[in-house]
Amino acid sequence: LRDNRIQLHRSTPTELSINISDVQLSDEGEYTCSIFTMPVRTARATVTVLGVPGTPQISGFENPVPEGEKVTLTCTSMGSKPPAKLRWYKGGMEVQGKNEVL
Repeated sequence: LRDNRIQLHRSTPTELSINISDVQLSDEGEYTCSIFTMPVRTARATVTVLGVPGTPQISGFENPVPEGEKVTLTCTSMGSKPPAKLRWYKGGMEVQGKNEVL
């Protein structure tokens, strides 16, 4: 085991299990367990990792905006899988606008 986060949990003649600590998005994928007999037999499992969204960050409000002008406020949140659903609210009411997922 080349990754210190992956540890052998149990090893018996009939069972082999691992623990993965501090799971990351890069841990997602197919894992294979093999029995080294003739012929070699394998079983596969696909692990899906969900990413917790980071704290939203807002930009675009650094300077006062004169009345009648236009301002673009941008809210971003990184690391979410599936992508986070961001919404704007003003005074408790949802503000409709353009939504982009990058």
